[in-house]
Amino acid sequence: MKSVADASSILVVPPLPCWICSGPGDSGEHKTKRSDLKAVFGPPTQQQPLFLHDRARKNQRVGSLDAKLLKSPGRICQHCNSTRTQPHDRAWETLSEYFWTAMPALAPGAVVRLNRAFPYDTRQQMLNVHQFFVKAFGCLVIEGSLPVDIGGFAGAIMNNRAHPLVHLKFGVPSASTRVTAGRSDVWALPPGADGRSNFISWFYDLPHVWVLVMFAAPGERRDGLVGAWHPSAGGKTITMADFRSADEMQAT
Repeated sequence: MKSVADASSILVVPPLPCWICSGPGDSGEHKTKRSDLKAVFGPPTQQQPLFLHDRARKNQRVGSLDAKLLKSPGRICQHCNSTRTQPHDRAWETLSEYFWTAMPALAPGAVVRLNRAFPYDTRQQMLNVHQFFVKAFGCLVIEGSLPVDIGGFAGAIMNNRAHPLVHLKFGVPSASTRVTAGRSDVWALPPGADGRSNFISWFYDLPHVWVLVMFAAPGERRDGLVGAWHPSAGGKTITMADFRSADEMQAT
């Protein structure tokens, strides 16, 4: 017996809202920037795939850099993922490429002059780099239901300003023989009475540079913050930290 579905009974589920602007969340941000993955591994194929490892599963085959597995469940809209944050993505791509070219000299303690990566408008370009990691962090907040106010991350991007509590620390990678790229696990200080964590940190890992990304509430005095960079400091240099013994994510 054939049956006919009543069109009025079809339920259409709208996409989750964009956490940045609250529009339809119809786009997904790469967990690790697509250009970084391509630079490290080249384009994968079904015959020569990449293998994704996370806490849930290992050896997940990835045959394309646009695979859903490589994108965060924290949804954003097409406009925020392209037009609004494109300058942020491009700034990090430029700095990441600069680290590639400078890699033999990037020993712990090496001083990187930011105007060599960005000869023009250095301050704005480094604010863009900061906002690249603010976007990545915001996706992590949504993805992991982290106990922190997402509004501060969204506001920083919407208003083109630095997040006052997000700090970056650039350093020399762990001395591993494996070629990997990705994000570490997230470490968060247990929430206080207000339900919010005062300190959250994670690593963005590439073979040529690691970036320790930290959310630190006012008054936090963590070792990881020593030597960290923030746009408000206005510095024209960064000093490479020593992450060579950091084999896994630890509280800093």
